Amino acid sequence: MVTELQQRLDAQTIKCQVLQNLIAQQESKNASMSESHKELQFFHKRDSGQKKKYTNALAFKDREIEELDEELLAVNTDRNAKIEEIALLKNNEQEFQDEIEYLQAKIDAKGE
Repeated sequence: MVTELQQRLDAQTIKCQVLQNLIAQQESKNASMSESHKELQFFHKRDSGQKKKYTNALAFKDREIEELDEELLAVNTDRNAKIEEIALLKNNEQEFQDEIEYLQAKIDAKGE
């Protein structure tokens, strides 16, 4: 009976050793996975920071573009107003030229 108990104890001891080995392997895997997880978190934080940095830079450039668009619109509006003013002045010049020619013709007609 003692030998049977000793054999059962030995079998249980072997099972315990196997389980301890499995636990040690799992803990090693967990530690490795934990380290990998930390690395992933680091890269995620870094990438998120880069994304935020570029998003802020893009937003700043978008504001600059909007400001330039507004300036360009103002310049074009002013340019168009000046073009209209030039066209009006040319029209007035032509009217004055026509009036001068009319008056000159009148003077020439009186002089004859």
